[in-house]
Order: sequence, then C-alpha cells, then structure tokens
Amino acid sequence: MNRRNLVIVIAHGLRSDALSDEGRWPLRTPAMVELAGRGLRLVAQSCCTADPGGAVSLWTGLHGRQHGVLREGQRLSALDDSLPRWLKDGGYYVAGVGELSAVSSLLDDFVPVAPVEAVEADGCAYLGSAAARGHVPMLAGQRRQRLRRGPFLPDRLMLEPTHDIDGFIAEQAVRKLLAMPIDRPWALIVSFTGPGNELPPPAMYDSLVEPGELRGGFSPADLSQIDALGEAAYPRYLLQNLDEAAVTRVRADYLGRVSLIDHGVGRLHEALRDRKDGHRVWSMVASDRGVLLGESGLVGHRSALAAAVDTPLIVAPPPGGSFRGEDDEVAVGGLFSVADVAPTVAALAGVDAPPGLAGRSLLPLLSGDPLLPSRDAVLCEFGERVVLETASHKAVFDVRDGRALAVFDLVRDPDETRNVVDQPRGLDVLDSLRARLSDALLPLRSA
Repeated sequence: MNRRNLVIVIAHGLRSDALSDEGRWPLRTPAMVELAGRGLRLVAQSCCTADPGGAVSLWTGLHGRQHGVLREGQRLSALDDSLPRWLKDGGYYVAGVGELSAVSSLLDDFVPVAPVEAVEADGCAYLGSAAARGHVPMLAGQRRQRLRRGPFLPDRLMLEPTHDIDGFIAEQAVRKLLAMPIDRPWALIVSFTGPGNELPPPAMYDSLVEPGELRGGFSPADLSQIDALGEAAYPRYLLQNLDEAAVTRVRADYLGRVSLIDHGVGRLHEALRDRKDGHRVWSMVASDRGVLLGESGLVGHRSALAAAVDTPLIVAPPPGGSFRGEDDEVAVGGLFSVADVAPTVAALAGVDAPPGLAGRSLLPLLSGDPLLPSRDAVLCEFGERVVLETASHKAVFDVRDGRALAVFDLVRDPDETRNVVDQPRGLDVLDSLRARLSDALLPLRSA
C-alpha cells in the first residue's frame, strides 16, 4: 500500500504575512516555514471574509455564491458533500481534532472543540478538561469580555500553553496522530480556533514580540471610507478611539497566538518520526481568512483589504520527498483561492472531487505543468460586497446596485492605501474590471 497519508492543518484567521518567510513582522514561524521550504508556498485569496463562509469554501471547494454562506454568524448546516466525505469514499480513515462541527458527522474519530463563543462544557473536550481543573468560570468570563470588547482590553489568564484552547488542540492532535492506523491510508484534520479568535495567547507566548517593535503602519480610521473597505466589526466610536498603543498590543497578542500554533505544527511533524509510515505523510497548511491589525485604522476581518483576504497555503511532501527533480523550480505566480484547498487535497489522496467546483487542484505546480482552468481574476464575497482581484487591480462592488465602492491600483499602491474609484485612473479601468467580474461569475453555478 503506497497511498499518501495526510496531515491537514487549518488555522482560523491566519493572514499570509504572519508567516516569517514574508518578513513582515518580527516573529519567527520555523515550523510552517520549514514545510513551505520543501513544498509549495502560495498566497490564496479567501472566498469569504465573514465567518463561517470562508471555512465552507475551504471544505467544499465552492465559492460563497455557490454555497450561500456569505454573512457573519450565518447558521451552518452539516457539510455532507465536502472533503472528508470524498476522502472516506476513497477508502481513507479520517480523524479530526478541533473546531470541526460542520464536518464532524463524516469523521471516523473526533476530538470535538466548541467555538470560542461557547461557555458551556457540554460536548467540548477542551472545556471538559478545563472543568476538571476548575478553569471554566474564568474562561467563561474571558469569553464574555471578548464578545463585548473583541481583542481590546481582554482578560489575561495565566494559563499554561497546553491549557489554552489551541495548545490543547495541538496536544490532542499529536496523540491522535500517533494512534492513526497503519494498515490503511489516513487523513488527520487539525482545526485550530486561532490565531484570529481574538483571545490573548497563554503565558510564554504573550510576550514573544515587544509591542514597541510593532509600532508603525497605523493611521486613524477614515470613517468616510469604512463602507468601501468592508463591514466595521466594532462601533465607530471605538474605531475613532483607537491609537497606536492599542493596536500594537492587539498585534502582539495575535502574533503570540501565531507562534503558539506554529509550535503545534512543529510538534505534529516531530511526532511523524515515531510512525513507520511517516515517509508517506504529505502536509497542508491553510486558513479560511485573515484579519486586520490596524490597516487603514481598522481591526477585524470583514474587509476587502489584503490583510483580511490573503491567506497562506502550503503543500509539503514528506522530508526528502517531492514531485520534482532537485534542480526543478516551482512556479508560484498566479491567483489562488481558498476554494483550491479541497480539490488539491483530493488530488493528493487520489480520490474524486465532484464537478462544478470553483477550486482546482494545485498539484500540477509541483511538476511544472500548467494549471487548468487558467485564472486571471479571483473573487471574495461577504455581506453585500463582492471583491474582484486581478494581477494589477482590486475592485469592490455593492451587489445591490452594482456600484463600485473602491478601486485599488495594486501596481502603484500595493499596500492599498488609496481608493482611486473616483479618480481618472480608477474610472479608466472600471469597465474592464466589470467585464472581468462578469467572466469570473459566469462559471459559478449553485451547488
């Protein structure tokens, strides 16, 4: 039996530039960068930056316009026709650890972790273990404060890393990895609740990055531009009161949780050394969306700005293994989507994905073959906004009346600081962008 085994890591709210290979922040992420170095490292666009829409696209390979989950907090039914089902139909044993409620019925084995909104221990392995330590009351208080204040002024708990929700998920994932079967192909799905869960990191990770090193790049929110950039996650008076000190603390907390998750990824791959089939294990790291950390004076995720839309996508062979020859280069140019995750995993496993997906397998990149179908634009949709990105421009449209809310010239303004929708150079490209939008929407049939 030579079929590939799979470790699939899903980080919620992990922006692409949080990985240290982009050099954006003073933080090292050695585990994920090591995987990227021996495989394929791409930047994928979120299909929907409102939860849980991006996650649905990740599991199903469908765009939000196809699955219909486009609004924050929308009720989510079980995702029967999704990646775990395809793997099981192909003969895989599929286990999961973490926040996987939408696909839990499809898993052969499962360590359930409830979303961070939950304050009751029923059905949540993490809160059950916290109850045994007497931690639930303080966790409930912290989570209620999170609902009121988001990442601002959080309750800071002196938790050991393994007593934190994402540290717990990593520990349980290592145990599950070591218990996976030897006599059949398997896939382990590990779904972290962070780093975009708006919880401060546990002790040891809460001071990895000095807030003073994170100053800069913040300017007060331009309230006249908020509607063009997205949907404000917090009241406007709170955004008006944001200052550089508050934003740097939010950044430090976020990056500390990125490091915690990176450490968990490293532990998982160290554990593969204790498995006889470790040489057949391929790995993937992906995320549903990113998060804003002060860009344009905003904090949150329902936005068209790159920090909320750009996510990391890593496909890595076992150590020492590759589709390529040693001297072959991997082409990484182009536009990629979170919807590409599920069909790529299906191709790795050699199982069938259904027709009509918005996503496509990215494995041809590893062997130097062209990607089909070709893609010259990528879409993100949330609430009443659809975002079109091409190699040179990004445009935001209101789906109710077709009005263009924003145009960014990504060549002249890669940081997306100037909305040129009402300027001559923005008006000059709008007709072309509308045509691109129509072309991108045409293939999206309902699921």
